[in-house]
Amino acid sequence: MLVCLMMTGLAMAVEKHTATIDRVTVFANGAQVVRSKSVQLVAGEQVVTFTGMSPFMDRKSMQLKARGRLTVLGVSHRTVHPDSMVQMKRLHQAADAVKVVQRKIQQAKDEKEVLASQLELVKTNCSVAGRTVATPLANIKELNNYYSQELLSLKKRSQDVDDELLRLNEELTKKQSTLDSISRIKLTAATEVDVKVDAQQAGRANFDITYYVKNAGWFPSYDVRSEGTGQPLTLSYKANIYQNTNEEWKNVPVMLSSSNPNRSNVAPQLGTYWIDFERDVTSYRRARGAGLAMKSLERITADEALQGRVAGLDAMPVQEEVMEESAVIDNVQQQAMFGYEFEIKHPLTLPNSSRSSATVIEIARYDVPAQYEYQGYPKIDKEAFLIANATDWQKLNLMEGEANVYFDNSFVGKSIIDPNAATDTLHFSLGRDQSIRVQRTKVNESSTRRFLGSNQEQTLTWRITVKNARREAVNITLYDQTPVSRNSDIDVTVSELSGGVRNADTGIVTWPLQLQAGEQRELLLQYKVKYPKNRRLTIE
Repeated sequence: MLVCLMMTGLAMAVEKHTATIDRVTVFANGAQVVRSKSVQLVAGEQVVTFTGMSPFMDRKSMQLKARGRLTVLGVSHRTVHPDSMVQMKRLHQAADAVKVVQRKIQQAKDEKEVLASQLELVKTNCSVAGRTVATPLANIKELNNYYSQELLSLKKRSQDVDDELLRLNEELTKKQSTLDSISRIKLTAATEVDVKVDAQQAGRANFDITYYVKNAGWFPSYDVRSEGTGQPLTLSYKANIYQNTNEEWKNVPVMLSSSNPNRSNVAPQLGTYWIDFERDVTSYRRARGAGLAMKSLERITADEALQGRVAGLDAMPVQEEVMEESAVIDNVQQQAMFGYEFEIKHPLTLPNSSRSSATVIEIARYDVPAQYEYQGYPKIDKEAFLIANATDWQKLNLMEGEANVYFDNSFVGKSIIDPNAATDTLHFSLGRDQSIRVQRTKVNESSTRRFLGSNQEQTLTWRITVKNARREAVNITLYDQTPVSRNSDIDVTVSELSGGVRNADTGIVTWPLQLQAGEQRELLLQYKVKYPKNRRLTIE
């Protein structure tokens, strides 16, 4: 009886338990996992082992709580490979299979050598040329028939052995490939936690394990849709959730948090702010540094001029079946101490996957007020771009992420939503509109060159034409530029702007216009550049 009790206690001491995942809080980088398990204890000291936890656990972050009539004496961790025994068994079986085939190949080769020796022996014995005793003709015929049959039998058997060797070598290649593939399989790692406890009496105890794990996270993405210039923008807020923790997250309550536990929580300190005279810098370096700060509009593409937002109203329309729009997954958005959280009301199953194969769920959908305007860059493009300026978005708790932009059921490009930008308006390019044409032509009769003493003066005049071929009035802002001098020998004078506003630092000229349906308007841009006549200068 005593032996049985000792064996029972030993079995309970080495039994491993898998704690159930109660909930997961997914951060932008990493996740917090909460597990629980009820365990039957015997009276006295014993070790309770919990297995199946991620090998990417931050062991310093682990917290354990035990409830029951017991005292926790210590906690330790280790990394194990649960499938190592199965892996070794498969590896041994594959290696044994290779050895069996290799043994058969060697036996076939040995038989091949024996057959070769028998053939030589038959060839030697069948010869009667060296015989001293006369052999009757009948015996010679009988001997020839015997040796002929032997030779044919040996050669047929030799051919069969060759075929068998060919088959065995192919089988060996397959068996060796299987062995190599098994040997390359990376063992699955897991973390086990040993909890040494002293139970005052036999009974159940409840354990809660909380820890932070790497290789998990979530990031936002957005769909921004506009049904027309008189409609607000519809912003679909999506969460891309991934986990590659080697854990099974099946039907798990999930909370998404915007906080990042990897950021330092230590307050910074200011050092001494030293000030001293600067060292001399050559004028060449000054000029070069100034040049880096300038960027000519003629080198900016249309997309760059729209701050990187992609244009394309002429994109292929998305054919959609007319059905009721899907609902947003039920969740509660709430402000947290550090950031904000989305508590997903529906349990999620998140398979092990990389960031690029994340599970995407829609967590919010908003109607955002928007104002629409056109922008034109006649120096670069002859078509106008429709821009949606979204306001009143700061209260939506958005995070920086990529946005797909749709206009009138057509995909027109991608943009970036950056809540950290110091602006109260988000700008989205909705593509080109061929009904609004802009053109920039040089007025030759007003563009001259003349010499004034040691200098020359060049005058350039540009006519900018914009026409609204739409059936309704539109607001459009045109952008052009004048040169900006960074050399004291070059003097730039602006003569005509047709009511435009010029930025003295960048030379960018803007014209905010309202065009009625069918209206066409002309603007003039004229500037003069004076510089030494013995120097060459390209002006456009």
